Amino acid sequence: MPCKKLLLLSVICYLLSVITIPAFAETPTPTGIPTCDLCGWCPPEPTLNPTKPANWDQCYSCLYDATGQEQRGNYYTVLGCLSTKPEFFVQSILSVVFGIAGGIAFLAVLGGSAMVLTSAGDPEKLQNGKEMIISSLLGILLIVFSVFLVRFIGFDIFRLPGFGG
Repeated sequence: MPCKKLLLLSVICYLLSVITIPAFAETPTPTGIPTCDLCGWCPPEPTLNPTKPANWDQCYSCLYDATGQEQRGNYYTVLGCLSTKPEFFVQSILSVVFGIAGGIAFLAVLGGSAMVLTSAGDPEKLQNGKEMIISSLLGILLIVFSVFLVRFIGFDIFRLPGFGG
């Protein structure tokens, strides 16, 4: 019974928060022109938000075109500008995947280096550290060559959108 009360209370709190919290982005005025852009900056209201957010330029170039019109299908996230258009979506996902893989390989190089530095003359720890460094460097090379291979096969051979450029 307490779980049902807790669930009901949380649903009521959620509904009240959705209904009562004002949205700041794209807040319409009586003329119908929004006062804030999708990136969270409200230029006509200096008291509400006097300075642009730190990543406003990247966000604005992602969500708006050169004329200031909103680009449908683009979303600015923590990972950067993502698009739901197939040609841009593939490119975004591949750059995120290769970036994460490269970061993991770099951290493995650092871990192997730390293992070598802290081996204190133990030949087994020293050998394990060397193997980790070599494997990580080979992994980085594999990632770099896979990027070229994916672009070559995807763009040059099959002419798939989103693989070139």
